[in-house]
Amino acid sequence: MKDNFKNPMKNDQGFTLLEMIVVIIVVSIIGFVALTYYQKLMVDVERTKIQHDVGVMRSAIGIQVAKYFVSGEKHQLDELVGSNPMDLLDERPENYRGAYPGIALNELDTGFWYFDSSAGILYYVVRNDRYCQTVLDDPKRLEFKISPILADKGVNGGKSIEGLTLRESEPYRWLSPWD
Repeated sequence: MKDNFKNPMKNDQGFTLLEMIVVIIVVSIIGFVALTYYQKLMVDVERTKIQHDVGVMRSAIGIQVAKYFVSGEKHQLDELVGSNPMDLLDERPENYRGAYPGIALNELDTGFWYFDSSAGILYYVVRNDRYCQTVLDDPKRLEFKISPILADKGVNGGKSIEGLTLRESEPYRWLSPWD
């Protein structure tokens, strides 16, 4: 008599092949959408990080200029022209690789900052190069340099350094990955 009654909660069949295929397709679609979204976020992260790093370096340069003006050592601004802006930071970005004389651009890793001490140029090699427009190619990079802000001396002629700024060598523009 026991054998005539089946437990309604017990399912001995498991997944059918069709159910398994549907689950795999749904998981694949979700994974593809998530991966695409993640890649777009990584472009925004890189762009934002570069903007942050450049802003911090510009602030550090401004603080150094103010320090020289307040202490009456404005003449020392000349020494900072073409120097490494990373040296003015208390904490350097984690993706700063260091200063090297005569950098071979084709040997640089993407996603990192480098300073060419012989040229006085700070490089950032772009990782998501499809979304960055610049004329600097092979590798696609951004170049920055501490440059003087010059003002006319007036009647005597000539120019004097009135400040410093971090300028890009060539203009660049980030494209939105969300379009």
